Amino acid sequence: MTRSPLGSVDLKEATSTTTGPDEWKPMQQSWGAVWKLESGSALQAPFSIRLTSGNTGRILVANDVIPAGWQPGAIYPSLVNYL
Repeated sequence: MTRSPLGSVDLKEATSTTTGPDEWKPMQQSWGAVWKLESGSALQAPFSIRLTSGNTGRILVANDVIPAGWQPGAIYPSLVNYL
């Protein structure tokens, strides 16, 4: 089994925001496995994360995986995985 490098990471805010329920915001790779989002304004949690494989284009979505009250550096587990 070979591993596919991560091609992109997108973040979606809680559906109660004024930006709309289906707006995915692209994140930028900072270094290594660290990705960042420079939104310019406060964001509304919970957050969903969408991962896209760089080799195959397969998409994996973890809905509402980062809760309200989240903290930088904390770990938030999810049960989703590429099969």
